[in-house]
Amino acid sequence: MAEFWRSRISQEEYRLISSSHSSDDMELTEQLVEAGQDHDDQDNEWGDRRVILVGSGDMTRALAPSLLRAHYRPVVATRKPNRARTWMSQEVEVCTLEEGLAQGDLVVVAIPAIHHHTLPKHLFTNKIIVDISNRYPGETQKVSLAEALQEMLPEAQVVKAFNTLSAYVLEREELYCGREVPVCGGTTFARARVMALVRDMGMVPVDKGGLKNARTLEEIPFQFFPEWKVAFIVTGIIFAFFWTIKFFRSQICYNLQKDGDWDWGVFEKLPLSNTQNALAFTGCLLLLLCYIPGMIAAYLQLWRGTKYSRFPGWLDTWLKSRKQLGLLSLLTGCTHGCLAIFLNINWHQAISWTQSIYITCGVLLAAVMTILGVTSLPSVSVKLTWREFSVVQRYLGWISVILLTSHLTFLSILGLMRPLSCYFLLSGPQIMVPVCFLTLMFKIPLVLPCIDSRLTKIRRGYERHNPTDSDNQMPKLIP
Repeated sequence: MAEFWRSRISQEEYRLISSSHSSDDMELTEQLVEAGQDHDDQDNEWGDRRVILVGSGDMTRALAPSLLRAHYRPVVATRKPNRARTWMSQEVEVCTLEEGLAQGDLVVVAIPAIHHHTLPKHLFTNKIIVDISNRYPGETQKVSLAEALQEMLPEAQVVKAFNTLSAYVLEREELYCGREVPVCGGTTFARARVMALVRDMGMVPVDKGGLKNARTLEEIPFQFFPEWKVAFIVTGIIFAFFWTIKFFRSQICYNLQKDGDWDWGVFEKLPLSNTQNALAFTGCLLLLLCYIPGMIAAYLQLWRGTKYSRFPGWLDTWLKSRKQLGLLSLLTGCTHGCLAIFLNINWHQAISWTQSIYITCGVLLAAVMTILGVTSLPSVSVKLTWREFSVVQRYLGWISVILLTSHLTFLSILGLMRPLSCYFLLSGPQIMVPVCFLTLMFKIPLVLPCIDSRLTKIRRGYERHNPTDSDNQMPKLIP
């Protein structure tokens, strides 16, 4: 068995085992290997491919078929084997805890953490234990569940893995193949064995180091759209801003400026007309926010003369949120388009040339943004070469900005110079059209050959040294 697992571990991982272990770790590693050899001697055909699953719940029922597909032999060890056999495949061996734990040294504990204390400690000596448990929502504790399990079973090596996957995902190979699975804890040898198992199942193991990092892994299932937080907040603020402007201009100011009683009929447009208007300009601004940070970064690199100086924190966060902002722009833009069909198009009235152009630009904009949104999805982007992805996101992205500018301009070409409502409120087009043209104006210098070539050199590693710096001195990082 030792040779089998060494063949499953890369040379770099094996080098780490021999170089980074303490003497105690190396002694335990040898015990684990010897234990594996003993099991291998008992059954040469399956000794090195057995995985013991403790428990017979949903996770065990999901893991067992996945292990079979990976050409492992799952052994379900449970206190009630007769009941477990009724829902397990005949290819899966089901037995008691004592019988199952005697068959292998790689054990997946698939029972709730509140029952960990019931495990027979003497049967887990020299075992590699994979803890897949998660705490319940609302529970707080100083140590992770994996660390607590390690304290209960000091003679074993606890490795945290698979806790970021649900039983639903594990039952469907098309959902879990290629997914990253963080792994931490145990000795390097124990962790490498679990990583080899993850890799054989078609997933990508990510080494997260020691068992203390299990606290971070156990927080992952409770994260709620962490990468989308900034984009959602920005979208909400922008939508509220444009909706409020539309509300004051169309309902409040309209009644304040007219003589006579208030016209309460205009408030009937709140759910549909105001929402459609706010979604339109929210999508427009979100699209611009996808490309403005890239221009700011380009000008910063030109000014600093290097790509190795860090961007300010706010700009770094903005750059990392561009994908989410773009997808939300696509969502709000498409929703606006559907609502506009029912509100703004009169099929019994002739369409002017400006309306024809603005509708055409809007439809083309939706098509281009759909391509950008689809190619940004991981399942699609991994199929594209770097050049294909770069061309689509860069050139089609700026084509979408040009189409957006044309769409807004021809939509409101006669209304841009209208007087302000209530003496101070700008309309949506009066805000967005100048922003669009300013964005394009700041982009034009960056595409000039003299500036573009210099920016390309900087992004390829060229650095402009200050005259006072020596030739060998690296430029200082600018916070």
